[in-house]
Amino acid sequence: MVLDKFNKDNIKSYFERFYHFFLNLIYNQKCVICSCAKTDDILCKNCLKDVDYLSSFAQRVYKNIPIFCAASYNKTVKKLIQLLKFSHKKICAKALAKVLFEYYQKLDIKNESYIVTFPPSYFTKSAQRGYKHMFLIAKEFSKLANLEYNLEFKGDLIIKTKPTKPQYKVRNRHKNIKDSFKINKKYINELTDKKILIIDDITTSGATIEEIINCFLDDGIKNLTCLIIAKAGC
Repeated sequence: MVLDKFNKDNIKSYFERFYHFFLNLIYNQKCVICSCAKTDDILCKNCLKDVDYLSSFAQRVYKNIPIFCAASYNKTVKKLIQLLKFSHKKICAKALAKVLFEYYQKLDIKNESYIVTFPPSYFTKSAQRGYKHMFLIAKEFSKLANLEYNLEFKGDLIIKTKPTKPQYKVRNRHKNIKDSFKINKKYINELTDKKILIIDDITTSGATIEEIINCFLDDGIKNLTCLIIAKAGC
């Protein structure tokens, strides 16, 4: 039965790659950053080289929780995040997931089994944008990682309880984000012995990810790892 599942997964993966290759031939896939057509992917090699990857060691530790940051918030990564959040380029979620996965593969934590989740936007913000940008990134990352590793994606594990101002627009970011998240109670009992991988897009002061960590710790969930795409102010 394991062999049958392996064969089915391989066949599915093969047809998915063939499907995307076929679409690229028809629609002439262009790089989402520079629009060059010299690629069979959403990022060309030159733009991918512009990703300023950081060390594979945790950049911060907060209350014994490691916080890994994949890249500096500049060049390709900055453009991708801005296009996704402010220009409705949802395809950038796949590119950002790819960047994050490239970094994840370098980490010692990669062979662990995780539940993957993320800090969501408030529902009015998601409605205004038309999609949940972190949901798209985390889901695409989980798809990539599950080809090699054991991850379980839960898109409703963390709940945003109230609207907040964008963090870059306020001085006291910790005060702005305070008490704006909670853990979905329907999952509490099954999280006791699980490892949680929290994904976010940008960190500057660390206020958002610290607030998320505190939510989990308050519910007695301590086995956490944070994985952030970009670190601003590097």
